[in-house]
Amino acid sequence: MEKMKEQNNLYEQFLKYSYEDLEESFKKAKTKEEQDFYIALSDIVLQKEQERVIGKNWWLRILYLQV
Repeated sequence: MEKMKEQNNLYEQFLKYSYEDLEESFKKAKTKEEQDFYIALSDIVLQKEQERVIGKNWWLRILYLQV
């Protein structure tokens, strides 16, 4: 149960970061692994923003347009 609280806390912390914050952290990263970590988090932030702007089913619309 304690692990779940920690995970929720980690998620809450993640939500506080903007794309710009993560970009700055990427620039300050000292290792490739750390850069990859910040890139992955940045991708999640961008995906969430896409969902907000385009709609939750944006990928279905793209698939529909390709058919």
